[in-house]
Amino acid sequence: MKQILLSIRMLLRFKVYTFVNFIGLAISLACVFTITRYIHQENTVDHCYPEYKRIYFIERSISDGTKELSGYQSDLEKDPAVERYASFTPCTDLVMDFGKQEITVNALSIDSTFFSIFPYSIYMGSGKIKRPNDALITKEFWLHSLNGVPNPIGVTFKNSVGRKFRIVGVLDTQETKTSWLPDMFLSDELEELWFSNPNYAVVMTPGTDIAKLNEKYNKEQPRDEWSTFQTMHYQYLPLTDYYYTTSHEKSALSQHGNKDYIRVLWIVAFLVGIIGILNFTNIYTVIMSKRAREFGIKKVYGAGRKEIFLQIYIENMLLSGAALFICWLIIEITRHLFYNEMYIPTNSNLKFDLNISLLILFVLPLLTTFYPFIKFTHNTPVSSMRELSSTHFSVRSRMLFLGFQYVITIYMIVMSLFFVRQLEYMLHSDLGFRTHDVIECKMYVFKGGSSFHEKEKEDLLKEGKIQQANKELVNKRMSESTLFTHWSRIPMPLHQFKPSRYALNRAENGFKPVLRARMSPRSMELFEFQLLEGRLWNDSIDEMFTKNSFKCIINESAKKVFGIKDITRDKLQGEDKSWASSNVPSEYNPPVEIVGVIKDFNVKHLSQSAAPMIIEYFDEKYELITVTASYPHERRAEAIDFLRKLYEEATGSTDFEYKLIEDEIASMYNEDRRVVDIYSLFAKVAILISSLGLLAISLFDIRQRYREIGLRKVNGAQGKNIYPLLIKKYLSVLGIASLIAIPLSSGAIILYLEDFAHKAPITPDLFIIGIGATALISLLTIIWQIYKAANVNPAEVIKYE
Repeated sequence: MKQILLSIRMLLRFKVYTFVNFIGLAISLACVFTITRYIHQENTVDHCYPEYKRIYFIERSISDGTKELSGYQSDLEKDPAVERYASFTPCTDLVMDFGKQEITVNALSIDSTFFSIFPYSIYMGSGKIKRPNDALITKEFWLHSLNGVPNPIGVTFKNSVGRKFRIVGVLDTQETKTSWLPDMFLSDELEELWFSNPNYAVVMTPGTDIAKLNEKYNKEQPRDEWSTFQTMHYQYLPLTDYYYTTSHEKSALSQHGNKDYIRVLWIVAFLVGIIGILNFTNIYTVIMSKRAREFGIKKVYGAGRKEIFLQIYIENMLLSGAALFICWLIIEITRHLFYNEMYIPTNSNLKFDLNISLLILFVLPLLTTFYPFIKFTHNTPVSSMRELSSTHFSVRSRMLFLGFQYVITIYMIVMSLFFVRQLEYMLHSDLGFRTHDVIECKMYVFKGGSSFHEKEKEDLLKEGKIQQANKELVNKRMSESTLFTHWSRIPMPLHQFKPSRYALNRAENGFKPVLRARMSPRSMELFEFQLLEGRLWNDSIDEMFTKNSFKCIINESAKKVFGIKDITRDKLQGEDKSWASSNVPSEYNPPVEIVGVIKDFNVKHLSQSAAPMIIEYFDEKYELITVTASYPHERRAEAIDFLRKLYEEATGSTDFEYKLIEDEIASMYNEDRRVVDIYSLFAKVAILISSLGLLAISLFDIRQRYREIGLRKVNGAQGKNIYPLLIKKYLSVLGIASLIAIPLSSGAIILYLEDFAHKAPITPDLFIIGIGATALISLLTIIWQIYKAANVNPAEVIKYE
């Protein structure tokens, strides 16, 4: 206790240095804690299931590159290595009628063994589905969608075909984040799901060699009788890998992580943490330098290495404790900032938070104690007092630490500037089609659910008449309007292209991956695709669902990839049976004729090059749901209002929603924007921490040179002579740090762009701005101290010294 009180008293003697020290560490720790908590959360997804290491999904891989959860008729669940299995069917966008409101629900239809593999705690009511009409809801759905209605057990609701369900239980929130986010769980005995193929999850026996088992089932088989040349195979996909998989199509029921984003966060946390520790150690050595005589005398009076180590360690632990307290305050205050602006949401995990706090409180002081302890104990007491108070070794070591901080700060500023440039470059690149003033909306919404009871045939016929009336009304109103320059019933091309494979002329030539979509003449005119050869679609001569439907338009990349010389002679053989041939014999899948070539355009992230594309004909009379239209820029509000009123007239509903093409393109770069935001924020944090360190170091160093400055002024030196003298050292450190930071950041940028097809240029202004910003902030930090030193009264200084 005596040692602790002594340490507190010593730290309070140097209040400015102590305050700057633990504030800098607290800011650094708050950033590192926030990031590491998020990373821990992402790396423990699905760990709430006790057997998560032995749980596997059955995954179907199709030869066109598509991967999806499946298992139906695969027989992989029957392998002897499988201990038990469960089936489940995702049901998304179900419209449920809760009496006073209709709620869109994402549900899982499950069998009786599902909860033995994926257990949930019961928050209220029962945790079992005993009858086909029983439903279990999640606590989040109860609180947010049902507004926490008192005692939801027994509440009934209906689906779109009138089937009544009854809530029998509320399931509690899982302890960790999970890969899926169902609102409710339904029985797998529902008649509406008779024609749905379930997915399978299995629990493997301990010690199963999954690699060997997957090799056993890695045999291609025909996908189905309509696929012609397309094949597939099944594999076991670990639950631990599912969250980070990138090959599955996004679903409203599932959520996926991004390993690249996690790597970026690791790098940022490491850099900010290093700056914080260097700053902490550096300022503490300043405090120790002011106490050189104290430690020298202690050594003269017999203080051993153990006593000195203990005092330094306790002082560092006290500083770490104070920083830890401020750190958690900052975290709580900035929680919403990180969630809303950075999208780094974290759930509290008491065990993890306690462990990391104890690590900082007891282990970090060991790291920060090591350097001052070695520095203050390697010499004799007399040499120690003389060296630590007057020689250049202490100054050199502090400048070395400051230099490292400068390197990291410049690096982070340059990287953040380049990420902003790359993002702007991609957002404003010419994608090869119209990317402005285009709106897409729905004019009819299927409420989900289907039934096969005889009594519902009349309802289905009635629904068909409603759909036809809706289509005629929408087409009539859009044709009569002069508000739009073009309109179509085809969605935007951004999300229409799906993977497929084609071969030149015949299958024996080998299939190659392409992106395939269907477009109408009006949609191609709307998006202003540029014809290079042949023709575009024409409603008067092109057809769907006939033997005359096997035609396509390709882009430049497809022509190049397939080596097509003459589009009038060469054809493309599809691996799978085209949708255009669904009304012809199942074995009929001839090569498709190429009628035109258009200029390359990009519908994917610009890190990818323009892919080979195949565009098939689509007749808009078969489209009911979507309307896409272009409009003059200044009439956007009018266009939205017109479509809202049309939607209300056509459907009788008021839940109008729309998409703007500018927003859809921007959404493709959400991850890039998050990286920009993260680097920009933490570059500012790095500047702040480095400035705090520079403030403390310069305060000490310049104050030590007051006697020298006084003597120089006595001998005729003026302010213009003093300023360069005091500032030269810091500019020299900054210059050396810049020479190190430039190749480091250049290499990092080149590495980052390695897989990018479209790259923003790396120009000198990036480094000039990064170095200039660091230099400017550094000068602003020390300029007042230099001004005071240059204007010091030499008589007072010499008298004091």
